[in-house]
Amino acid sequence: MNKTISHIVHLNIDADPKFISEEMLSEIENLVINLDITIKKKEIIKIKRINPSTLIGEGNLVKIDHDIKKKNINLLVVNNNLTPAQQKNLENRLKVKVTDRTGIILEVFARRAKTNEGKMQVQLAELIYRKSRLVRAWTHLERQRGGTTFIGGPGELQIELDRRLIQEKILNIKKRLSKVKRRRHVQRNLRKNNNFKTAALIGYTNAGKTLLFNKLTKKNQSSRSRLFETLDTKISRVYLGANKYIGLIDTVGFINNIPTSLIESFKATLEEVNKADILLNIVDVNDLNANQKIKVTKGILIDTGVEKNKISEMITIYNKIDIKGSKSLYQHKKNYISALTGEGVSDLKRTLKNSLI
Repeated sequence: MNKTISHIVHLNIDADPKFISEEMLSEIENLVINLDITIKKKEIIKIKRINPSTLIGEGNLVKIDHDIKKKNINLLVVNNNLTPAQQKNLENRLKVKVTDRTGIILEVFARRAKTNEGKMQVQLAELIYRKSRLVRAWTHLERQRGGTTFIGGPGELQIELDRRLIQEKILNIKKRLSKVKRRRHVQRNLRKNNNFKTAALIGYTNAGKTLLFNKLTKKNQSSRSRLFETLDTKISRVYLGANKYIGLIDTVGFINNIPTSLIESFKATLEEVNKADILLNIVDVNDLNANQKIKVTKGILIDTGVEKNKISEMITIYNKIDIKGSKSLYQHKKNYISALTGEGVSDLKRTLKNSLI
Protein backbone atom coordinates (compact mmCIF):
# COMPACT_ATOMS: atom_id res chain seq x y z
CA MET A 1 0.00 0.00 0.00
CA ASN A 2 1.44 3.39 -1.01
CA LYS A 3 2.22 5.85 1.77
CA THR A 4 -0.01 8.93 1.77
CA ILE A 5 2.07 12.08 1.31
CA SER A 6 0.30 15.41 1.67
CA HIS A 7 0.59 19.04 0.79
CA ILE A 8 -1.39 21.24 3.20
CA VAL A 9 -2.74 24.59 2.03
CA HIS A 10 -4.55 27.12 4.23
CA LEU A 11 -6.16 30.01 2.39
CA ASN A 12 -6.07 33.31 4.22
CA ILE A 13 -9.12 34.85 2.62
CA ASP A 14 -9.62 38.60 2.58
CA ALA A 15 -6.91 39.35 5.16
CA ASP A 16 -8.00 37.12 8.06
CA PRO A 17 -5.86 37.80 11.16
CA LYS A 18 -2.50 36.07 10.70
CA PHE A 19 -2.56 34.32 14.09
CA ILE A 20 -5.90 32.66 13.25
CA SER A 21 -4.52 31.31 9.97
CA GLU A 22 -1.38 30.03 11.73
CA GLU A 23 -3.42 28.40 14.50
CA MET A 24 -5.76 26.69 12.02
CA LEU A 25 -2.78 25.47 9.97
CA SER A 26 -1.19 24.07 13.14
CA GLU A 27 -4.47 22.30 14.03
CA ILE A 28 -4.85 20.62 10.65
CA GLU A 29 -1.16 19.67 10.66
CA ASN A 30 -1.62 17.85 14.00
CA LEU A 31 -4.75 16.10 12.72
CA VAL A 32 -3.04 14.99 9.51
CA ILE A 33 -0.06 13.63 11.47
CA ASN A 34 -2.48 11.70 13.70
CA LEU A 35 -3.75 9.98 10.55
CA ASP A 36 -0.20 8.72 9.86
CA ILE A 37 0.07 10.91 6.78
CA THR A 38 3.47 12.32 5.85
CA ILE A 39 3.49 16.09 5.28
CA LYS A 40 5.90 17.20 2.57
CA LYS A 41 4.80 20.83 2.43
CA LYS A 42 2.50 23.23 4.24
CA GLU A 43 1.76 26.84 3.42
CA ILE A 44 -0.58 29.75 3.99
CA ILE A 45 -1.73 31.41 0.77
CA LYS A 46 -3.26 34.86 0.89
CA ILE A 47 -6.04 35.43 -1.60
CA LYS A 48 -8.27 38.44 -2.19
CA ARG A 49 -11.04 36.63 -4.04
CA ILE A 50 -12.36 33.09 -4.02
CA ASN A 51 -12.24 31.25 -7.32
CA PRO A 52 -15.77 29.77 -7.47
CA SER A 53 -14.55 26.83 -9.56
CA THR A 54 -11.49 25.70 -7.57
CA LEU A 55 -11.37 28.07 -4.56
CA ILE A 56 -7.65 28.52 -5.33
CA GLY A 57 -6.64 30.81 -8.19
CA GLU A 58 -4.82 29.56 -11.29
CA GLY A 59 -1.47 31.15 -10.38
CA ASN A 60 -1.32 29.35 -7.03
CA LEU A 61 -2.59 26.14 -8.62
CA VAL A 62 0.38 26.15 -11.01
CA LYS A 63 2.78 26.38 -8.04
CA ILE A 64 0.93 23.65 -6.13
CA ASP A 65 0.90 21.41 -9.19
CA HIS A 66 4.67 21.89 -9.52
CA ASP A 67 5.25 20.91 -5.87
CA ILE A 68 2.95 17.88 -6.17
CA LYS A 69 4.94 16.52 -9.12
CA LYS A 70 8.34 17.42 -7.66
CA LYS A 71 7.72 15.87 -4.21
CA ASN A 72 5.59 12.90 -5.40
CA ILE A 73 2.62 14.11 -3.34
CA ASN A 74 -0.63 12.14 -3.62
CA LEU A 75 -2.94 14.15 -1.33
CA LEU A 76 -3.80 17.86 -1.23
CA VAL A 77 -5.38 19.00 2.03
CA VAL A 78 -7.17 22.34 1.70
CA ASN A 79 -7.66 23.67 5.22
CA ASN A 80 -10.90 25.39 4.24
CA ASN A 81 -14.30 24.02 3.30
CA LEU A 82 -14.62 23.00 -0.36
CA THR A 83 -17.85 22.62 -2.27
CA PRO A 84 -18.28 19.23 -3.97
CA ALA A 85 -17.67 20.85 -7.37
CA GLN A 86 -14.49 22.59 -6.17
CA GLN A 87 -13.13 19.33 -4.78
CA LYS A 88 -13.83 17.50 -8.06
CA ASN A 89 -12.35 20.31 -10.17
CA LEU A 90 -9.17 20.38 -8.07
CA GLU A 91 -8.77 16.61 -8.40
CA ASN A 92 -9.22 16.83 -12.17
CA ARG A 93 -6.76 19.70 -12.39
CA LEU A 94 -4.03 18.28 -10.09
CA LYS A 95 -4.54 14.51 -10.69
CA VAL A 96 -4.32 13.72 -6.95
CA LYS A 97 -6.80 13.06 -4.15
CA VAL A 98 -8.12 16.29 -2.60
CA THR A 99 -9.83 16.69 0.76
CA ASP A 100 -10.81 19.66 2.90
CA ARG A 101 -10.83 20.53 6.61
CA THR A 102 -14.14 18.76 7.18
CA GLY A 103 -12.90 15.58 5.48
CA ILE A 104 -9.80 15.40 7.71
CA ILE A 105 -11.77 16.06 10.91
CA LEU A 106 -14.29 13.37 9.99
CA GLU A 107 -11.49 10.88 9.34
CA VAL A 108 -9.98 11.57 12.76
CA PHE A 109 -13.40 11.24 14.41
CA ALA A 110 -13.92 7.89 12.66
CA ARG A 111 -10.69 6.58 14.17
CA ARG A 112 -11.36 7.96 17.67
CA ALA A 113 -14.95 6.75 18.17
CA LYS A 114 -15.08 3.78 20.54
CA THR A 115 -18.67 3.27 21.70
CA ASN A 116 -21.58 2.28 19.47
CA GLU A 117 -23.14 5.70 20.00
CA GLY A 118 -19.94 7.51 19.06
CA LYS A 119 -19.50 5.37 15.96
CA MET A 120 -23.11 6.00 14.89
CA GLN A 121 -22.70 9.76 15.30
CA VAL A 122 -19.50 9.79 13.26
CA GLN A 123 -21.01 7.55 10.58
CA LEU A 124 -23.98 9.90 10.29
CA ALA A 125 -21.68 12.89 9.83
CA GLU A 126 -19.66 10.99 7.21
CA LEU A 127 -22.78 10.00 5.27
CA ILE A 128 -24.10 13.58 5.26
CA TYR A 129 -20.71 14.74 3.99
CA ARG A 130 -20.44 11.98 1.36
CA LYS A 131 -23.95 12.54 0.08
CA SER A 132 -23.08 16.11 -0.87
CA ARG A 133 -19.97 14.84 -2.67
CA LEU A 134 -21.75 12.47 -5.05
CA VAL A 135 -20.81 14.55 -8.05
CA ARG A 136 -21.04 13.15 -11.56
CA ALA A 137 -17.62 11.55 -11.67
CA TRP A 138 -18.71 8.37 -13.48
CA THR A 139 -18.09 7.84 -17.16
CA HIS A 140 -20.86 5.23 -17.46
CA LEU A 141 -23.96 7.16 -16.48
CA GLU A 142 -26.24 5.25 -18.81
CA ARG A 143 -29.59 4.46 -17.23
CA GLN A 144 -29.99 1.03 -15.74
CA ARG A 145 -33.18 -0.82 -16.54
CA GLY A 146 -35.70 -0.70 -13.72
CA GLY A 147 -37.29 -4.05 -14.62
CA THR A 148 -36.97 -7.07 -16.88
CA THR A 149 -39.49 -5.71 -19.38
CA PHE A 150 -40.06 -2.39 -21.07
CA ILE A 151 -42.88 -1.76 -18.53
CA GLY A 152 -40.20 -1.14 -15.91
CA GLY A 153 -38.94 1.78 -17.94
CA PRO A 154 -35.63 3.55 -17.28
CA GLY A 155 -34.14 2.90 -13.89
CA GLU A 156 -31.95 5.16 -11.81
CA LEU A 157 -28.64 6.67 -12.70
CA GLN A 158 -25.84 5.12 -10.62
CA ILE A 159 -25.33 8.44 -8.86
CA GLU A 160 -29.05 8.64 -8.02
CA LEU A 161 -28.98 5.07 -6.70
CA ASP A 162 -25.97 5.78 -4.49
CA ARG A 163 -27.59 8.95 -3.18
CA ARG A 164 -30.79 7.08 -2.33
CA LEU A 165 -28.88 4.30 -0.55
CA ILE A 166 -26.97 6.87 1.50
CA GLN A 167 -30.19 8.65 2.40
CA GLU A 168 -31.67 5.34 3.60
CA LYS A 169 -28.59 4.77 5.80
CA ILE A 170 -28.88 8.32 7.18
CA LEU A 171 -32.53 7.77 8.14
CA ASN A 172 -31.69 4.41 9.74
CA ILE A 173 -28.92 5.89 11.90
CA LYS A 174 -31.11 8.85 12.88
CA LYS A 175 -33.77 6.41 14.11
CA ARG A 176 -31.19 4.56 16.21
CA LEU A 177 -29.78 7.82 17.59
CA SER A 178 -33.29 8.98 18.49
CA LYS A 179 -33.48 5.98 20.83
CA VAL A 180 -30.23 7.14 22.44
CA LYS A 181 -31.73 10.60 22.79
CA ARG A 182 -34.85 9.23 24.49
CA ARG A 183 -32.73 7.15 26.87
CA ARG A 184 -30.65 10.20 27.81
CA HIS A 185 -33.87 12.16 28.33
CA VAL A 186 -35.16 9.53 30.79
CA GLN A 187 -31.83 9.55 32.66
CA ARG A 188 -31.86 13.36 32.90
CA ASN A 189 -35.41 13.32 34.25
CA LEU A 190 -34.37 10.84 36.93
CA ARG A 191 -31.49 13.11 37.94
CA LYS A 192 -33.80 16.13 37.93
CA ASN A 193 -36.41 14.35 40.07
CA ASN A 194 -33.67 13.49 42.56
CA ASN A 195 -32.43 17.11 42.48
CA PHE A 196 -29.06 15.85 41.24
CA LYS A 197 -27.15 18.69 39.56
CA THR A 198 -24.70 18.27 36.69
CA ALA A 199 -21.70 20.19 35.38
CA ALA A 200 -20.44 19.79 31.79
CA LEU A 201 -16.77 20.04 30.88
CA ILE A 202 -16.57 21.90 27.58
CA GLY A 203 -13.96 23.79 25.62
CA TYR A 204 -11.40 23.54 22.87
CA THR A 205 -10.00 20.14 22.03
CA ASN A 206 -6.80 19.10 23.86
CA ALA A 207 -7.32 21.55 26.74
CA GLY A 208 -7.28 18.72 29.32
CA LYS A 209 -10.98 18.05 29.91
CA THR A 210 -10.68 14.28 30.27
CA LEU A 211 -7.62 14.53 32.52
CA LEU A 212 -9.62 16.80 34.82
CA PHE A 213 -12.60 14.43 34.59
CA ASN A 214 -10.35 11.58 35.74
CA LYS A 215 -8.87 13.67 38.56
CA LEU A 216 -12.28 14.67 39.93
CA THR A 217 -14.10 11.35 39.44
CA LYS A 218 -11.19 8.94 40.13
CA LYS A 219 -11.88 7.34 36.75
CA ASN A 220 -9.30 6.24 34.20
CA GLN A 221 -10.61 7.39 30.83
CA SER A 222 -8.11 7.73 27.99
CA SER A 223 -6.65 11.25 28.17
CA ARG A 224 -3.76 11.23 25.72
CA SER A 225 -2.57 14.67 24.66
CA ARG A 226 -3.96 14.75 21.14
CA LEU A 227 -6.81 16.48 19.34
CA PHE A 228 -10.25 14.84 19.76
CA GLU A 229 -9.07 12.09 22.12
CA THR A 230 -12.57 12.11 23.66
CA LEU A 231 -15.64 11.69 21.45
CA ASP A 232 -17.94 9.72 23.72
CA THR A 233 -19.87 11.52 26.45
CA LYS A 234 -19.29 10.17 29.96
CA ILE A 235 -20.91 11.12 33.26
CA SER A 236 -19.78 10.27 36.78
CA ARG A 237 -20.34 11.53 40.32
CA VAL A 238 -17.92 13.86 42.08
CA TYR A 239 -17.88 14.16 45.87
CA LEU A 240 -17.66 17.82 46.92
CA GLY A 241 -17.65 17.31 50.69
CA ALA A 242 -20.36 17.72 53.35
CA ASN A 243 -22.35 14.90 51.73
CA LYS A 244 -22.74 16.85 48.48
CA TYR A 245 -22.26 15.36 45.01
CA ILE A 246 -22.43 16.65 41.47
CA GLY A 247 -22.58 14.78 38.16
CA LEU A 248 -19.61 15.62 35.93
CA ILE A 249 -20.04 15.25 32.16
CA ASP A 250 -17.05 14.88 29.82
CA THR A 251 -17.80 15.88 26.23
CA VAL A 252 -16.25 16.13 22.79
CA GLY A 253 -13.84 19.03 22.31
CA PHE A 254 -14.55 21.97 20.05
CA ILE A 255 -12.47 23.33 17.20
CA ASN A 256 -12.52 26.41 14.99
CA ASN A 257 -14.73 26.12 11.92
CA ILE A 258 -16.28 22.87 13.16
CA PRO A 259 -18.16 21.02 10.38
CA THR A 260 -21.91 21.60 10.50
CA SER A 261 -22.48 17.88 9.82
CA LEU A 262 -20.69 17.09 13.09
CA ILE A 263 -22.87 19.49 15.06
CA GLU A 264 -25.93 17.87 13.47
CA SER A 265 -24.71 14.33 14.18
CA PHE A 266 -23.64 14.98 17.77
CA LYS A 267 -26.95 16.57 18.83
CA ALA A 268 -27.68 13.74 21.27
CA THR A 269 -24.29 14.32 22.89
CA LEU A 270 -24.41 18.11 22.82
CA GLU A 271 -27.86 18.01 24.41
CA GLU A 272 -26.13 16.90 27.62
CA VAL A 273 -24.24 20.20 27.51
CA ASN A 274 -27.43 22.17 26.85
CA LYS A 275 -29.21 20.55 29.81
CA ALA A 276 -26.33 20.70 32.30
CA ASP A 277 -26.80 23.01 35.29
CA ILE A 278 -23.24 24.38 35.15
CA LEU A 279 -20.82 24.83 32.26
CA LEU A 280 -17.09 24.51 32.93
CA ASN A 281 -14.99 25.89 30.07
CA ILE A 282 -11.54 24.29 30.18
CA VAL A 283 -8.78 26.47 28.68
CA ASP A 284 -5.06 25.82 28.27
CA VAL A 285 -3.54 28.70 30.24
CA ASN A 286 -0.35 28.49 28.14
CA ASP A 287 -2.15 28.89 24.82
CA LEU A 288 -1.32 32.22 23.18
CA ASN A 289 -4.66 32.07 21.37
CA ALA A 290 -6.69 31.24 24.50
CA ASN A 291 -9.00 34.25 24.19
CA GLN A 292 -9.79 33.45 20.55
CA LYS A 293 -10.58 29.84 21.51
CA ILE A 294 -12.91 31.02 24.28
CA LYS A 295 -14.77 33.05 21.61
CA VAL A 296 -14.95 29.97 19.36
CA THR A 297 -16.34 27.88 22.24
CA LYS A 298 -19.00 30.46 23.06
CA GLY A 299 -19.95 30.71 19.38
CA ILE A 300 -20.43 26.93 19.10
CA LEU A 301 -22.50 26.90 22.30
CA ILE A 302 -24.78 29.57 20.85
CA ASP A 303 -25.04 27.66 17.55
CA THR A 304 -26.08 24.49 19.41
CA GLY A 305 -28.86 26.28 21.30
CA VAL A 306 -27.33 26.86 24.73
CA GLU A 307 -29.08 29.69 26.57
CA LYS A 308 -27.11 32.93 26.69
CA ASN A 309 -27.58 33.36 30.43
CA LYS A 310 -26.04 29.92 31.00
CA ILE A 311 -23.05 30.93 28.85
CA SER A 312 -22.65 34.19 30.79
CA GLU A 313 -22.63 32.19 34.07
CA MET A 314 -20.05 29.74 32.70
CA ILE A 315 -17.02 29.07 34.91
CA THR A 316 -13.68 29.29 33.11
CA ILE A 317 -11.00 26.87 34.29
CA TYR A 318 -7.46 27.70 33.22
CA ASN A 319 -5.66 24.36 33.12
CA LYS A 320 -2.01 23.26 32.82
CA ILE A 321 -0.53 25.79 35.27
CA ASP A 322 2.18 23.20 36.00
CA ILE A 323 3.83 23.69 32.61
CA LYS A 324 5.19 27.16 33.38
CA GLY A 325 5.14 26.86 37.15
CA SER A 326 2.17 29.20 37.66
CA LYS A 327 0.31 29.20 40.98
CA SER A 328 -3.25 28.03 41.54
CA LEU A 329 -5.64 30.92 41.85
CA TYR A 330 -9.34 31.57 42.24
CA GLN A 331 -11.07 34.63 40.85
CA HIS A 332 -14.73 35.34 40.14
CA LYS A 333 -15.87 32.62 37.68
CA LYS A 334 -12.22 31.70 37.06
CA ASN A 335 -10.10 28.89 38.49
CA TYR A 336 -6.43 28.23 37.74
CA ILE A 337 -5.52 24.57 38.14
CA SER A 338 -3.38 21.65 37.02
CA ALA A 339 -5.42 18.57 36.22
CA LEU A 340 -2.12 16.68 36.04
CA THR A 341 -0.79 17.49 39.52
CA GLY A 342 -4.11 18.29 41.18
CA GLU A 343 -3.04 21.80 42.21
CA GLY A 344 -6.07 24.07 42.54
CA VAL A 345 -8.56 21.18 42.26
CA SER A 346 -9.73 21.57 45.87
CA ASP A 347 -10.52 25.25 45.14
CA LEU A 348 -12.44 24.14 42.05
CA LYS A 349 -14.50 21.74 44.17
CA ARG A 350 -15.37 24.60 46.51
CA THR A 351 -16.42 26.66 43.48
CA LEU A 352 -18.72 23.84 42.34
CA LYS A 353 -20.09 23.39 45.83
CA ASN A 354 -20.92 27.10 46.11
CA SER A 355 -22.59 26.97 42.68
CA LEU A 356 -25.06 24.43 44.04
CA ILE A 357 -26.28 26.75 46.78
